[in-house]
Amino acid sequence: MLPVTPYAYPAAHKLPGDARNPRDGARGIRNLPGPILLAAGIVSIALTLTAAGYGEPGWSALCGLTGVLCLRFGISLTVVEQRRIEAAKAQDTACSGDI
Repeated sequence: MLPVTPYAYPAAHKLPGDARNPRDGARGIRNLPGPILLAAGIVSIALTLTAAGYGEPGWSALCGLTGVLCLRFGISLTVVEQRRIEAAKAQDTACSGDI
C-alpha cells in the first residue's frame, strides 16, 4: 500500500478552489447539460422509432417531441459553450501581449 501524503496532486495541477485569479476557477467548469441533452435526444429518437414500430402513435409523438427538444437545446448549449471558450481564448491572447 502506498503512503498517503498531503502532496497528492502535483504542483502544476490546480483545483478550481485553489485558483488565484477568480476567472481561473470559472474556466475549469465544463458544460455538461449540452452533451447530456444531446445524448437524451438521441435516445429519445431511438424510442420514437421503437414506439412507431410497435404501432403506438401517442408514445411515438411524445418521444419524438422530447427528442427534438432535447436535441435542439443540447446543440444550442454546446454552441454557446464553444463560443464562450473561443472568446476566453481570444481574450487571453489579447491580454498576453500587454505585458
